[in-house]
Amino acid sequence: MGLFTHCQTTNENAHHQSKFSPTPTSKPLEKHKGAHVFGLVDSINVLSLKEHNIEWLTYVPFGSQRDYNSTDLSYHKQDTAYQTRVDSIWKAKIRIAHQAEMKVFLKPHIWLFEPSDSKWRSDIYPKSDSDWEAWKESYREFILRYAKIAEENKVELFCIGTELTRLSLEKPEFWIALIKEIKKVYKGKLTYAANWYEEYENITFWDNLDFIGVQAYFPLTKTKNPSIDNLSKGWYRFLPSLEKASQTFDRPILFTEIGYKSTANSAISPWEWIEYEKNYEGELSLETQSNCYQAFFDTVWNKKWFAGLHLWQMRSNLVNENHHELIKLDFTPQNKPAMKIIAKGFAQDN
Repeated sequence: MGLFTHCQTTNENAHHQSKFSPTPTSKPLEKHKGAHVFGLVDSINVLSLKEHNIEWLTYVPFGSQRDYNSTDLSYHKQDTAYQTRVDSIWKAKIRIAHQAEMKVFLKPHIWLFEPSDSKWRSDIYPKSDSDWEAWKESYREFILRYAKIAEENKVELFCIGTELTRLSLEKPEFWIALIKEIKKVYKGKLTYAANWYEEYENITFWDNLDFIGVQAYFPLTKTKNPSIDNLSKGWYRFLPSLEKASQTFDRPILFTEIGYKSTANSAISPWEWIEYEKNYEGELSLETQSNCYQAFFDTVWNKKWFAGLHLWQMRSNLVNENHHELIKLDFTPQNKPAMKIIAKGFAQDN
């Protein structure tokens, strides 16, 4: 989930001629019905997710760097004992998901802990050739570590990167080489999680991966409290570009993230976070959150090129005295009417 601030429609330019044309007799995709899950995952609360027809758990290991032009990506590699404990936690979460007969999507993210000039991970780009070489090696170590964990624990889908727009568009040769390395240690399916805005449709290496991954925070309306019909019309602006990308690279589209806050303006700028501050003011609208998901299932879910979604986000720490009021407004659909919409949507045939 990125702190992205633009609100423009996608660029519909393509790089290749269409070569993918699904026929009515094509075998339907087994759609992903997933959710990013944060907090404690145990054998009890994982069952509550299954009750809502969620079949995939999306786990997010974080690496961090100071700013967009920093050279060192840290994931506690300097503290072997700590990293070993962190690795064991991910392995336990994967095991719990598999014991519950659920699949796992391991999706590393980078966090900027002192960003300047409103920069975020999409802007990451080292300043010089030497800085690039240092960052490249740091990222390579980071992603290969989790690729090995994914392989050792039979993870079904692994993400090679998330919302690194400048690097994905300007350094494609790096990603092609990295994918080859990853495939030597990980034998499962691969994707990259591209931003919805001027990234996914401009990436040139999708044919090296299994899915075109999209962080699907498309702006669907300019009005608060929109109707389902208004939101559905908003989707029609973006469907041609998504389908074209799928056809161009002969790969299905996977929404590596999609989510809506329970606020009246959640479909205007879906990517915007709610800051956990006591003075935050937002207009609660459980109906808008529900309408957003209903419009998605009405317009996108049954497309033949669509491989499913990993919604943002589910939490195991909903009862938190400091954040309780803000969680009412936040992305989680838990204990809200939207959860029933999602469960019903996931119950549809693929």
